[in-house]
Amino acid sequence: MPGRASLSNLRPLRLRAMMSQVELASKAGLGIRTIRDIESGKVRPQPKTLRLLAEALGLESDGWALLTGSPERVAATPRELPRALAAFTGRGSHLDALLAAVDNGAPVVAVHGMAGVGKTSLAVWVAHTLASQYPDGQLFVDLHGFTHPGGTRPELSSVLTRVLRSLDPSDRALPADCDELTARYRSAIADRRILLVLDNAASADQVEALLPGTPGSLILATSRRDLSPLAGAYSVPLEPPPMREAVAMLSAAVPGQITEAEAVAIAERCGRLPLAMGLAAARLRSRPRWRVADLLERLSDEDRLLDELDMGHRGVAAALRASYLELDSDHQRLLRRLSLVPGHDVDVHAAAALCDVGEERAAAMLESLVDVHLAETRSPGRYRLHDLVRLFGSRLAGLEESQADLDEAFLRLVGVYLHFTYHAAARLHPNKRRFAEGAAAHDAGLPGFRNQPSALAWFHTERGNLESAVVAAADAGQVEHAWQLATAFNAFFVHDPDVGPQASVNQIALDIARRTGDGRKEAFSLGDAGRQLLAAGRHQEAIDYLDRSVALKRELGEFGDAALTLANIGVLHRRSGRFAEAVEVHKTALAQAEAAADSAAAALIRTNMVVPLLRLGRFAETGRCLAAAERRLDVGDDHNRIRIKVFRGVLVREHGDPAEAVTMHAACLRAYRGEGVTADVTATLIELGEDLLRLGRNTEAAAQLNQAIEYALKLVDPSLERSARNCLGRALAASGDTEAAIGEFERAAAIAGTHADAYELARAHHGLADVQRRRGDTAAERLHLQNAVRGYMACDVPEAAVVTEQLSRIARA
Repeated sequence: MPGRASLSNLRPLRLRAMMSQVELASKAGLGIRTIRDIESGKVRPQPKTLRLLAEALGLESDGWALLTGSPERVAATPRELPRALAAFTGRGSHLDALLAAVDNGAPVVAVHGMAGVGKTSLAVWVAHTLASQYPDGQLFVDLHGFTHPGGTRPELSSVLTRVLRSLDPSDRALPADCDELTARYRSAIADRRILLVLDNAASADQVEALLPGTPGSLILATSRRDLSPLAGAYSVPLEPPPMREAVAMLSAAVPGQITEAEAVAIAERCGRLPLAMGLAAARLRSRPRWRVADLLERLSDEDRLLDELDMGHRGVAAALRASYLELDSDHQRLLRRLSLVPGHDVDVHAAAALCDVGEERAAAMLESLVDVHLAETRSPGRYRLHDLVRLFGSRLAGLEESQADLDEAFLRLVGVYLHFTYHAAARLHPNKRRFAEGAAAHDAGLPGFRNQPSALAWFHTERGNLESAVVAAADAGQVEHAWQLATAFNAFFVHDPDVGPQASVNQIALDIARRTGDGRKEAFSLGDAGRQLLAAGRHQEAIDYLDRSVALKRELGEFGDAALTLANIGVLHRRSGRFAEAVEVHKTALAQAEAAADSAAAALIRTNMVVPLLRLGRFAETGRCLAAAERRLDVGDDHNRIRIKVFRGVLVREHGDPAEAVTMHAACLRAYRGEGVTADVTATLIELGEDLLRLGRNTEAAAQLNQAIEYALKLVDPSLERSARNCLGRALAASGDTEAAIGEFERAAAIAGTHADAYELARAHHGLADVQRRRGDTAAERLHLQNAVRGYMACDVPEAAVVTEQLSRIARA
């Protein structure tokens, strides 16, 4: 019988080798009983056992025939692994994870990721590393999961036949039935240690059918889908490498030809995708006369980028097309439409609008694109395309869809952004009628926001998308949509630590207004620009913009908004230290708001008028103003309700109870939680620091004030920064750290001088005078007090009398 050992041959061969049964068993790694049973004919040895005996006896190529008395050879030991990349580098953490999983006994290890991310290269490198642990062979089978989208994938029977021929190259007939082939395959691999690399699997099911029935062998699989559903599988997601590894990959691919800066530039333009970087490196190697700058110039044109990375069937576009053609028409359309997104990522609402489908259907399709690594998700509910996938999708959109359909999809996307931006703005500013009107006009039947923190959190998530959408809409000639979105976007100015996008978006709105000759649009855009200039300390420019905005709004009958804009001029006077003027402007604005029956605007104006009243020491009037403002707040205006409580805490402190003020301000900070770094949070930190200073808790005060300075710097708000530094200087001086105190006062004075803030400049001189007094330098103290009193008198604040008395004391001494 073929394959059955001749019972008469093992003993003579053992004796010829001058071995006892014990010695042969030890050398072959078998049991002594196994040797006895074979020689006595009690057992039929397996092929693996025969191979071990042949090796132990030192038999040559004819060993099988000598041992069995049959011409049949020991089954083949295939060595099919492709050549590993000579310049393979990076992926250290992934390699360690895969090897550790094998050491821990995982029967299947899998690598999944997008086309071109380097799955096969990693798998082959791992296979070569592990090859010595699988002496019975290493097989490599391309399952063509995403290679032949235009044709058919190999049937399971074809794959099984291919593997069996590798394991046994004899001409023995193989069964045609797939179940019989599977049984033969599992029998052939059962007693062997085989490493089987299954590359480019279409699904977990395709790999499942090829799993051995017994332990000992290892399956190493790659796919564009996650294979973790396989029982016992250890699955590793592979993404484009970090920049450091990408640079190392390029440097290894073209050693000595590129600098680190050039490698960074190439990696960025290739989206750090290993396939793309490899093709770019190949271009350099095949064109020795090219400089790296020549390649970078070719890669800089997005319209040609995919063509530059095309090498026939190995190009990036070809790899992506294979994945694309696996999708049904709905998923293909979603991929194309996602390329229309001007920002970085989308949520389900935006994706549903792009494809004009329901949100549940959009969510399912997005997850399907993630499953095949055509889309990425970095955080729950957010989806994006890799840069090269986006270019690929954009090219297909231009080829496969009409411009009218694409324009309509883009406008639906902008419509979603308008809905949410106006609803969030209305929630944050319930006292501004134009945002409520905008929310009603652009309502798309989508959800709103339950409170102000949720509205603010949404804005911070979508800010980059909104800015990009404004630019894209303006570029596309959709000026009405662009202006509306820009106006809603500017509602978040006081809550946005990044002033750059706010200024850019407002400039687009103002340009549209002037280009179209729309006075209403210009009025509101001028008002938004004035507020931004005010925050930047560009006072005269701010007044010019705000005055023009007030005039236009009055002409248009927008009296409530005109009153709010006028109040911003009052804020400007306050930040210059002209507190009495600020109060008068606020009173004029308040009268206009009340005449227009705009109670919400009136409430906001009263709240803003509190600060100059406090500076002037008009505490009774401050209390009445706060009470009137609180009575007129809209239901749900939690933000301004907290602001009013902050001001009440200041009044409590000024009336002699700083301990109660600490409690109130700490509660306000907790209530602000969820709003992030904002001007009002920063102002509250400053007030809490002042409370603690009054109690002599200087170290605690310094901690709050340092955080306030950090926030002010993030907000690029010099008004808050100079105020916080003056308070911190006092805390440091009281703690005995006079040098650090001088540094804070001098920085506060420099900022105040640049922004023409007479009050904070006077406070800085007052603080420096106190430090010089502590140091015993009476002349320097007098000089700073003289500067302080001039500033305080110009501002008409109570501190003028205090400093005058201090000067008198020095004179008497």
